Amino acid sequence: MLLHPFPYSGPWPEAMNNPLDYEPHAVCRQAISEALPLVRQLMGEQPKEGKMFGVLVVGEATAPAFLLAFSGQVADRASWPGFVPPVFDYLQPDGPFKREEAAISNLNAQVEQLTHDPAYLHILRTREDLQQEADTAIQKALFDMQTGKRLRDERRREGFLSASEQEAMVRESQFQKAELRRTRQRYAERDDELQRQLAPYEERLQSLRHERKQRSEALQQWLFNKFAMLNAHGEERTLTDIFASTTTGFPPSGAGECCEPKLLQYAFAHGLQPRQMAMFWYGPSPREEVRHHLQCYPACRGKCKPILEWMLADVLKPAATSPVQPDIKEMLRTDRFLIIDKPAGLLSIPGNTGEPSVESILQEKYGEAYIVHRLDQDTSGLMVVARDKDMQSRLQRQFERHEVEKTYIAELEHPVLVPGETGTISLPLSADPLNRPYQRVDFRQGREAVTRWKALTETRLELHPETGRTHQLRIHCAHQEGLGCPIRGDRLYGTRGDRLCLHAARLTFNDPDTNERLSAESQPPF
Repeated sequence: MLLHPFPYSGPWPEAMNNPLDYEPHAVCRQAISEALPLVRQLMGEQPKEGKMFGVLVVGEATAPAFLLAFSGQVADRASWPGFVPPVFDYLQPDGPFKREEAAISNLNAQVEQLTHDPAYLHILRTREDLQQEADTAIQKALFDMQTGKRLRDERRREGFLSASEQEAMVRESQFQKAELRRTRQRYAERDDELQRQLAPYEERLQSLRHERKQRSEALQQWLFNKFAMLNAHGEERTLTDIFASTTTGFPPSGAGECCEPKLLQYAFAHGLQPRQMAMFWYGPSPREEVRHHLQCYPACRGKCKPILEWMLADVLKPAATSPVQPDIKEMLRTDRFLIIDKPAGLLSIPGNTGEPSVESILQEKYGEAYIVHRLDQDTSGLMVVARDKDMQSRLQRQFERHEVEKTYIAELEHPVLVPGETGTISLPLSADPLNRPYQRVDFRQGREAVTRWKALTETRLELHPETGRTHQLRIHCAHQEGLGCPIRGDRLYGTRGDRLCLHAARLTFNDPDTNERLSAESQPPF
C-alpha cells in the first residue's frame, strides 16, 4: 500500500474533519512537511504551474501514516509513484477512453478540414459577394421606383394630363415594379444555385458535428459511470447518481479527480480509517484564483461537495444548533434610517440556513428595515439601513452615483507594506461557479473592481473601495497582482483565524431629507 509512516508526538485528532471547512490539524501539518520531498521530486523546486496536493492521515496515534494525492494529472499522467492512484484511470494509452477520444479528435479534424476546403470557401465567398451585389441592385430598383412615383405624383398634382401621358405613367409604374420583381428573382435563382452547390458540404458538416456531439456526450457519460465512489460503509455510487439530485443534474468536468475523493477512495478500498485531511497548494498561483504556495485550502464545492457528502455522510451531517441573536450597536437612529455597527459573523440579509441577519433582527425590532448595502458575513463595521422603501431607494442611488465615502481598516497576515505608501488596485471579479461563495479574478468577463489603499503600518492599512463587488477587498489584498498578502483571519483566501480582520470604520453620506453630510466612525475591534 502507498502508506507513508511518519513520526508524530502531538495531540491526536478525536474525529475526522470536514474537508469543506477546516483548520489544518497539527498532525496534518506534520504530514505535509513529511510529504514535501515527494512533492518537490514530482514538481521540481520552481514549477511553472502550481498544483493542489492533499494528505490524509490514517492509522492510530501509535503508528501514524498518511496517504498523498494530487488533483487531476501531472505531466499528462494520473499515476505517479508514492501518490494514490485515480479513482478510475482513463488515461491508459490503449484504453477505451483514449481510443474513443482519438475517434472524436478525428471527427474534429474532418470538420476542420472541410470548413477550410478551398472549394467550400470559394462558394461561401461567392454567395457573400452575390448577396452584397443583390442588396445593391434591389436598393437601386427600389429607389428608381420610389423616385418615379414621386415624380408622377408631382405631375398629377399639376393637372392637364393627356390620355397618352396617363397611359405612359401607368406603363412606367408597371415596368418599374416588374423590374424590381425580375431583379429579386434573378438573384434568388443565382443564390439557389449556390445553395445547391453548398448542400453536400453543409450536410456533411452537420452529420460530422452531430456524430461528434453524440459520441462526446456518450463518452462523458461512460466516464462518469466508471467513477464508483465508496463511502465508509463500503457502499458505492457513481458520479452520475451522486450528481443527479444537484441543481445541474450531472457532474461537472473533472469531478472525482480532486485530491479529496482520491484519498478517501483509496482509504475505504483498503480498509483504512481516515483521521484528518488537508489540501495544500504547491507552486505559483494561477492568475484567476487566490492560491499561495504551501497554503491549505478547503475542498471545492462544485466538484467535490456532492461527492464528499456521499463519502463522508456521517462527518458532514450538520449539527443541530439554535441561532443566537447577536447585539447590533446603533450609532445613529432617525425616523427614516439607522447607522449600525455590525458584528463579524452576522449576515447582512437572510440566507438559506435560518441564521439571523441584520435585516431580520432589525425587522423584528422595528417592524420595517431595508438593507441599503451589504457587508460580508465575516466583515464587521458600519452599515446604513433604511426604515422605509422610499428611503432605501434614495440612499441606494447615492451608492450607485459613488457619493458615499467608505473607509475600511484591514490587518494583513504578514508585514508587506511601507507606512505612508498609497496605491490603487484594479482587478475585475466574477463569481466562481464551481466553488461558491468564492470569487475569482476574471480578465475576460469579470466586472470592474477598483480599490484605493493607504498603508498605516507594515501590516495595517486603509482601504477605499470605488466599486462594491463581492469579496473585493479580500481578493485585492490576497491576489498576487494586488497586495499579494491575505487579510488576517480570512478563511476563504488566506488562513483561518479568530475573525476576519476587516472592519468598515468610516461611512459618510448625505441625509436624503436634509442634504446634510453625515459621517459615522467605528474603531476596529482588532
